[in-house]
Amino acid sequence: MALPIVVVMSAAIQLAVDRDTSWRVTREGSGVATVAVRQEQGEVVVLAGTPSAEKPYRFDTLEAADAFLSDLMTSFSYLGCDIAATTD
Repeated sequence: MALPIVVVMSAAIQLAVDRDTSWRVTREGSGVATVAVRQEQGEVVVLAGTPSAEKPYRFDTLEAADAFLSDLMTSFSYLGCDIAATTD
């Protein structure tokens, strides 16, 4: 079940180079986290956490950010969370 998420994440982060991309993570209908990807000053930045306490994770390459996102989303999936793209 994790494979489709990894494939979606890889495609999504590649789109994030040109535009911001974000996801909402829920479990049993309740919000668990938000995840967003942006490009800032030549870095790929992944913001993860709750809307009131997001933490930035900075990566020099798209591949490093993609690996981080794949692991993060796979972990949410194993915990029984639902992940949906948002349109901010």
